[in-house]
Amino acid sequence: MGRFSTITAGLLSLLAALATANGARQDSDALQDRPISSIHVEGLDRVPEQKVLNNIRSKVGQPYDPSTDQSDISRLTRLGDFASIDIVAELEPDGTVSLTYIFREERLLAAVSVVGNRKINDGALLGPTGLRRGSPRDDFLIQRGRREMVELYRTKGYFLAEVSIDMEELERNDVLIYEVIEGPRVRVRAIEFAGATAYPAKELAAEIETTTWFPFLRRGEVDQDQLAGDVSSLHKYYSDRGWIDVRVDREIEISPSQRDAKVVFLIEEGRRYTVEEITASAVGGSPLEVFSATQLAAIMTIKVGDVFRQDLVNRSVEAIEDGYGVMGYLDASVSIHPIRRGTSTGLSLIVEVREGEQADVGLVSITGNTLTKDKIIRTQVGFRPGRRFDAREIERTKERIMGTGLFGDAKVSVQDPDPDHPKTRDVVVEIKEKNTGSINFGVGIGSDSGVLGNISLTQNNFDLFDVPETFGEFIKGRSFRGAGQRFAINFQPGNEIFAYDISLTEPRIFGTPYALGGSAGYFQRDYHGYTEKRSSIGAVLSRRLGDVWYGSLRVDGAKVKLTNLDADEPVDILEDAGPETLMSLGVVLTRTTIDRMSRPTRGSRMQLNVANWGLLGGDRSFNRASVDYTTYLALDRDFLGRTTTLRLDAQVGNIFGGSAPTYERFYLGGRTLRGFEFRTVSPKGYDTAGNLTDKPVGGTFMVFLGAQYQQPLLGELLDGVVFIDSGTVNDDPGFDQYRMSFGVGVRVYIPQLGPTPLAFDLAFPVMKQEGDEKQLFSFSADLPF
Repeated sequence: MGRFSTITAGLLSLLAALATANGARQDSDALQDRPISSIHVEGLDRVPEQKVLNNIRSKVGQPYDPSTDQSDISRLTRLGDFASIDIVAELEPDGTVSLTYIFREERLLAAVSVVGNRKINDGALLGPTGLRRGSPRDDFLIQRGRREMVELYRTKGYFLAEVSIDMEELERNDVLIYEVIEGPRVRVRAIEFAGATAYPAKELAAEIETTTWFPFLRRGEVDQDQLAGDVSSLHKYYSDRGWIDVRVDREIEISPSQRDAKVVFLIEEGRRYTVEEITASAVGGSPLEVFSATQLAAIMTIKVGDVFRQDLVNRSVEAIEDGYGVMGYLDASVSIHPIRRGTSTGLSLIVEVREGEQADVGLVSITGNTLTKDKIIRTQVGFRPGRRFDAREIERTKERIMGTGLFGDAKVSVQDPDPDHPKTRDVVVEIKEKNTGSINFGVGIGSDSGVLGNISLTQNNFDLFDVPETFGEFIKGRSFRGAGQRFAINFQPGNEIFAYDISLTEPRIFGTPYALGGSAGYFQRDYHGYTEKRSSIGAVLSRRLGDVWYGSLRVDGAKVKLTNLDADEPVDILEDAGPETLMSLGVVLTRTTIDRMSRPTRGSRMQLNVANWGLLGGDRSFNRASVDYTTYLALDRDFLGRTTTLRLDAQVGNIFGGSAPTYERFYLGGRTLRGFEFRTVSPKGYDTAGNLTDKPVGGTFMVFLGAQYQQPLLGELLDGVVFIDSGTVNDDPGFDQYRMSFGVGVRVYIPQLGPTPLAFDLAFPVMKQEGDEKQLFSFSADLPF
């Protein structure tokens, strides 16, 4: 009976509550549109009443609207000052409505502190939380602050750090205390790949970012987010190579001292899948119209019988889309889906193609160029109106435009078809011009050149015929610009070298693909025992021959004089004192596949140089031929993308068919053959008395062979090198008087000084000749060519 009475009472209470709520809602609705006669505020202690009134929409004299109550509650809640808010609307005897806002204020933090922390100060821990004395107590922010502290400790290597909250003090006195147990710094000392049999640990280690600790170079800290990314990377590495069922996880083993950790990646490789069948169709299963399934299979990079590899699938998609793009199908899209074949390890590749419509080139518009002439840009555009579209030209055109160095950005976009001409698509080339002129000041120092200053004025978008109409136009840089010509003036004063020159190059003479350049200058160099002074003028006609070849024809004239000669200089040098006039005609062929000029990682460069002196006149007649070859091999790539390279160099040169002056002969030494003094690897001359001196006079045959291993040491700042240099200079072809040295060095990359590193090398001769002068230390800016 008692139990039945309890249930009955509960039901009656619930019904009464529902009736009251429903009545209140009905009463509230019944008060709508009645004028508000008064607004009251209750429960405020620390929050000013005016702050509340400034944030509510209800006003005395306005019609009452229950929906305004809800918006007022939302707005006041966002202030963060209140734990609860209620609004009571009552009908007054005169028919108006009085509103009462009832608040329960949020509790404030009386104090906020951190205890137990030694490695990270209070400011670094509490600053990101935004919590301080007087802040409203917000349990969400308090817990988030605890998690952020734990994460901060883990980024510093304290993987075992714990942070807790003194809840008793918080509840009783509103005092927030974070209690920290830092623990020791945990470093990764070992990484294992358990279950990996298909690939060696070194190969898998290249796919992850977690590394073992190494003093000063690698922090080797345990980072859970990084480990999660490593698991994904390993999973992708396997699945992209046919191991579709692979499963990867990781676990961390902490040493008893809690200072060292071993990261173990758990790998279940599963089975490796191969491609057993390739089928192709248009989207929806309809037949293909442009290519057959057999033709698409031939275009694809991945073939029947190959191990399934996602990278080959991606390249196959690109190859098929390129095939369609070459024929003008700009909107063609391809997807390839691997399908398992029962329980076997064979896969079917389903190729689906949306072929689209074929298109011809319409109008080609160029926008964004305010200074550069349209024709300079159009020479780089591969589209011709009326011709069939080649989708590959979209990226090629952009690359050629950016390759001019005249623009900050370029965008090539194909427009939607015109309804009146659906098979014609216009092209818009949008370019962003940049400042192509500069005035540079610098000072350099090298073991071969001494201290050398540089003052240069360059303009890579020069226009010789854009004469300013006013002086203001010239000052603002609105003249002598826009034709893509390259103009430069250089002045180089130094303690051993003094030089200046001026040059101008037209990259497309008379609208042809040939470049024509001219230069004039003066060069003075102090050697041991004499000074060389040279005035020169020259012209070069050049052109690119395909993608990797470049050819040029040079005509040069020079007047050379040797002054300040010591009396004991060799006879060969005394006889070349001059002044003499030299005229040369030369051909240069260059082939390069180097991936980049700064920090090359792969590719090769070969240059053949053949020149004749005397055919065009002058005081001397001889020929000189040389071949230079350099190749870069990428040996390793670390998790930061830095590449370890091996550079191989070979040079051979020969002078024949006449008598070359000493200042046009071959020399090695200094930076050209490290370990030996500058220009001292050379035949020595005889003085006027017929005695052999130790002074070089140059040779007519030169050979050099070298190898250099370069490995990153400290981020992007410092690389280390190990090298072997060898070579000789003689009067006859052969390997007589051969020298060899080995050494070590560093390359320092300073972004503020440009992409060229500073090179510092120590070299030790291991094969030398009598009378050779050693130079153990050498330094300079290290240009790749």
